[in-house]
Amino acid sequence: MRYGLGTTLSDWWDAIASWFDRHEDALAELGITLVVAIGIWVLGRLFIRLAIRGLREGLPKGEGRLPRFLRRSHRTSAASVLEDRLEDERRQRRANTIGTALRSVLSAFVIITTGIVILTQREIDLGPILAGAGLIGVALGFGAQSLVKDLLGGMFILAEDQYGVGDWVNLGEAEGTVEEVGLRTTRLRGLDGTVWFVPNGEIRRVGNQSRLWSRAMVEIRVDPKVDVEVAKATLLSAAEAAITREDIAPVVLGTADVPGVESIARDAIVLRVFVQVRPGRQWDVQRAIRAEIHREFTKAKIRLAVSENRIYMPDGE
Repeated sequence: MRYGLGTTLSDWWDAIASWFDRHEDALAELGITLVVAIGIWVLGRLFIRLAIRGLREGLPKGEGRLPRFLRRSHRTSAASVLEDRLEDERRQRRANTIGTALRSVLSAFVIITTGIVILTQREIDLGPILAGAGLIGVALGFGAQSLVKDLLGGMFILAEDQYGVGDWVNLGEAEGTVEEVGLRTTRLRGLDGTVWFVPNGEIRRVGNQSRLWSRAMVEIRVDPKVDVEVAKATLLSAAEAAITREDIAPVVLGTADVPGVESIARDAIVLRVFVQVRPGRQWDVQRAIRAEIHREFTKAKIRLAVSENRIYMPDGE
């Protein structure tokens, strides 16, 4: 059978066999290079998998027991169990994010290295190419300083677990719920729905308001003439009534606490109530406590403080 221009199938086969004979050594080198590259990639993936497994599992049960006991000595067993579960969830999310980044770096390293080796085997002079790439790298380096800074910042954020997806954080000018943590930027959703993209290299401080657990705090100012003990008892009663509501009780981790008088001024005595709650639920608990404070203080006829800056105008003026 002929295939145009007088070429038969046998001629095609002979040409292919001849080409393989001429390039036998080059193909062998290429095969060895690809096998080595695949082996490095597989070993790298295995190492990353073991490292990620270590991050997910954390410390062995016997390690760190005394410090953990000391940290939890002031909290209820329910809070300790919940913190264990939340800590495990955070560790899982961080491990997944770091694993994705490491796998991307490994793939890029293997592809670039394999390409350089193959070009070298083909006796292609890489000197001009590398020199040109070096000059381009220097030129781009001045403009990419912020990018490198962002990448390094993202790596430290992930390694130190400063915050994760779902946390409510304050990053300075931006505050909101973390929707995504990348190597270059962090994406936040503000209270009004605004989406903030914050370069990791620009983050100077992090205020995480939902790390493992949160604390609801409500401060009130009562009239200086009010009996402090009565005001404290009423405040505590209001807080206990709030945290036992059906919609609030599931997120509460501890009991309400009124430490005492926070400050005294000419026009007010300041009291505070604290309640430990699940991460990110402090605002719901605070609203419930304020509603109960209004009801209890009105019922007990306890006067709240009036600011000295208030101006009274005579009738008729």
